[in-house]
Amino acid sequence: MGHKNSKLDSGLSHEDINFLMKNTNRSKKELKEWYKGFLEDCPNGELSKEHLVEIYNQIFPGGNSEKFADHVFGTFDTDQSGTIDFREFMLALHVTSCGTQEEKIRWAFRMYDIDKNGMIDINELKRTLTAVYEVIGEKSQDSFRAEELFRKLDENSDGEISQEEFINIIKQDHQLLNILEKT
Repeated sequence: MGHKNSKLDSGLSHEDINFLMKNTNRSKKELKEWYKGFLEDCPNGELSKEHLVEIYNQIFPGGNSEKFADHVFGTFDTDQSGTIDFREFMLALHVTSCGTQEEKIRWAFRMYDIDKNGMIDINELKRTLTAVYEVIGEKSQDSFRAEELFRKLDENSDGEISQEEFINIIKQDHQLLNILEKT
């Protein structure tokens, strides 16, 4: 009793509740409701990559969700455990739906940075853009457009896009920001 990791009647620990209340601006009641729904979809308390693909297939029935889900999964699975737990799920939900413009841009950067080295190269940009177009069921844009976008984002022309370059250019370019907000 009184131990910070003891489970509440909802199955969430006091530590998880307090952490999520602080980092998602959701109430204890809302978190318990979300947790209940999360357990209905993921009875073992973890969301697998395969389940995420199924979810995106339902959202985008005319598209190919596998590559896109792979990119998204990598940004949600912050501890790289191979599954998304409730804490990761709620943090991702918060950023993608309620986050500030900069938080959303940082999240998008992590999705494009496939190898997680802190930089986006032309191949990562092309692969992610292809996945985005495939999930919505549109033909992939030609590589010329990806290269044009890459040149625009690679402010210092060093062949890589840093997070700082990405944020600066996206914030200034409302057309690019609109494209990112759709992904």
